[in-house]
Amino acid sequence: EKGHTNDCSFMSWGYNPFYTEKTPFHGSYMAVIESVCKLIATGASFEDVYLTFQEYFERPGKDPKRWGKPMAALLGAFKAQKDLKVAAIGGKDSMSGTFENLDVPPTLVSFAVTTGKVSDVVSPEFKKAGNKLYLISPEFDENGLPVTESLVATYNKLTGLMRSGAVEACYTMGMGGIAEAIMKMSFGNGLGVSLNDTLSINELFGYNYASFVVEVNTDLDEKQIGVVTECKEITYGGEAVNLNELLGIYEDKLESVYSCYIPDT
Repeated sequence: EKGHTNDCSFMSWGYNPFYTEKTPFHGSYMAVIESVCKLIATGASFEDVYLTFQEYFERPGKDPKRWGKPMAALLGAFKAQKDLKVAAIGGKDSMSGTFENLDVPPTLVSFAVTTGKVSDVVSPEFKKAGNKLYLISPEFDENGLPVTESLVATYNKLTGLMRSGAVEACYTMGMGGIAEAIMKMSFGNGLGVSLNDTLSINELFGYNYASFVVEVNTDLDEKQIGVVTECKEITYGGEAVNLNELLGIYEDKLESVYSCYIPDT
């Protein structure tokens, strides 16, 4: 018998090779955080989130320092699981990431999954000119890691705003920070952004993991970072970048390999 369901699956991933190369513990911890944040940013709730990992490291041989990298990475991921009370229910590991004198960076990719309702999904592209943009962030400890209680409270706050209909779009930060989030959110509907001049360059391009950029149709008691505009450009500090130029740079990098522009026949 045919039927209809509003149920759906949420899946995401998290990993930064540059961060993890510098500190496998922090990089793996934040890989878990990033993967879970991506679920929350798309409208999923924090309950019943599960993980699976993909690990890949250089061949350790008998070098204690090489053995220390997977140990630190796994400890970071384990601490993240304990802090968030979410479990990794599967994974794949490899110690064969060495070819002659070339080694892979310490790699622990976190994949997060959960289920939810299609009606709860929030897409990342900007929806309407005039809507305000806010940055929602948890507190961080002295080691640069998010305070667990504050992070979970941030998840719950964001989910509550989404369920109330206040959130039009949401994006959680990756390697490019706020700047990357704003750029990709602008591409979807060709809407621009006027960013607040009070934002520093470090705030714009810093990692900012565990934080969220939200487009809302109301006022929030959070840090406002800009407003959505009709203009096809991103403005900041008296300068403007054209969205069409940005999109060309973004897409043309792989155009010769995976073509997006296929002529009609």
